[in-house]
Amino acid sequence: MFNARREIVIQRHRRKTKSSKIKSLLLPNNNYLREFSSITSLHGIMYLGEPKRPLLERVFWVGVMSLVMSLCGLQIYQLYSNWLSSRTILTLDNNKYGIWDLPFPAITFCSDIQLQHIDNRTLGNDTFNKETEDVINLLCNKFEIYKNVTLKIINSNNWEHVIKNHKTRCKNLIPMLFWIQDEIYSPCDYIQPIITTHGLCYTINMIPHHQLMHNNYLLSTSFLNLTQADIIAKKNETTWTPETGYSQNITPFDVPWRVTGDTVDNAVRLIFDLTNKNLGDHCPKRDSGLTLIVHSPTDVPVGIQPTAYVTGSSMLSVALSLNTLHTSHKIKTWEPDIRNCYYQHEKNLKFFKIYTLHNCEVECRANNTLKICGCNAYFQPRDPGVPVCGTDNLECIRESSTIGYSIFKTRLNMSINIKSCNCLPSCTNVLYEYETVEFFRNWTTNSTKPKLVLTEESALVMIYFKRKYVIDIQKTPLMPFNELLGNIGGLFGLFLGCSIISFFEILYFFVIRLYFDRRNSRKAKSKIMPSFILE
Repeated sequence: MFNARREIVIQRHRRKTKSSKIKSLLLPNNNYLREFSSITSLHGIMYLGEPKRPLLERVFWVGVMSLVMSLCGLQIYQLYSNWLSSRTILTLDNNKYGIWDLPFPAITFCSDIQLQHIDNRTLGNDTFNKETEDVINLLCNKFEIYKNVTLKIINSNNWEHVIKNHKTRCKNLIPMLFWIQDEIYSPCDYIQPIITTHGLCYTINMIPHHQLMHNNYLLSTSFLNLTQADIIAKKNETTWTPETGYSQNITPFDVPWRVTGDTVDNAVRLIFDLTNKNLGDHCPKRDSGLTLIVHSPTDVPVGIQPTAYVTGSSMLSVALSLNTLHTSHKIKTWEPDIRNCYYQHEKNLKFFKIYTLHNCEVECRANNTLKICGCNAYFQPRDPGVPVCGTDNLECIRESSTIGYSIFKTRLNMSINIKSCNCLPSCTNVLYEYETVEFFRNWTTNSTKPKLVLTEESALVMIYFKRKYVIDIQKTPLMPFNELLGNIGGLFGLFLGCSIISFFEILYFFVIRLYFDRRNSRKAKSKIMPSFILE
């Protein structure tokens, strides 16, 4: 009887002890919460834990605290959303660079007369003849396509054969070049040929091909005899990039060249000979002129908007202004898609050694064209052995380059999207802007300088900077992270009267201190032997 009663009491005590232990582990008791409310630095909490206060007061302070915390959370959310959506801002600095610190732009010129002496073209087998005719069709009949022979692809060797043997040579186009006051003898030794959307062109002051292009692109253009100047061809290291500027060991003759001032005396002058005599059967048949393109030395002039069109008996004046774009080091650690730009080491291209937005888009279109059409347009970079698209593939080239957009189509072919290439601007860039003025001159009566032997078919192009200073546009964070943190802390202080110490205070009181209080309490209880009062 006595033992049975003793077991019942012990079981009740164990159940009560176990239940209270679980409850105490999950939640602190009222005295503990009241103690926290009396010593915390958080505003308003003390009124919730103050003993012997009416229920209405407690309800009032619960409502006030809920409202204030909601407003604080809303303000922090809006602040963070604004920080995410507009993280950067552009600022101007007029005194950082002068024109001496930056290169003169590259100058590319493309003759209307693409091929000469085509009446003496080599005859071969039937396939060779058809491909030769289609090369002529591509280069000479841009606005009258589908004439004569139309092919889907042209063997790259046949394409190179026609260009190599019938091209309009540089020395027939530019007999004289003045860089500031220095006459460049044999200017074509320092001019590089390149294939663009305008056909075979020649470019001055562009980064040398072997420094700008990878070997696969370089091999497909090697038939052009890129340059004859050893000082350019044998210079392996790039002397200038937008990101690093000019190297320390640069010499004055290293490309890209510079100018020293913003007057006409510091201009670059090019004399063009636009006569079409002694060219045999040439194409196109219309009057000859030149397409002029001014662009960055690190960009290939493929798909760039022309600057001007040059004709005989004319003088063209091109006034340049120079802006630079830099990205603050404060956002260098951001992801590229957040800062919306790439540094050189962050994006590697297949065909180009130097990353620019334009080069990336040129490569992207070339890859799309090869994937969809099975060939590359004659002006696109390509691997050696990849066939050149014939005139029958011009529509395919257009669709692969422009995502198939046409006002007569009911929907876009979004599978061909240049955005998929993830091309972003460079974090450091040089921007050239220009204004052009053209004068018509009778060179036979107005030529006063004995050095300038000008004829009716001559054209003078004068390019110069119109101001010495460079406007530097810098991309900086609208709100650095430490400033964002400070603003969030200010909102917490305004609405709740707390600081970062308050968060550590909560962590200490409800985790560390609670744990040690519970542990000490269990130790104290274990030292007391249980006693039972039995009736």
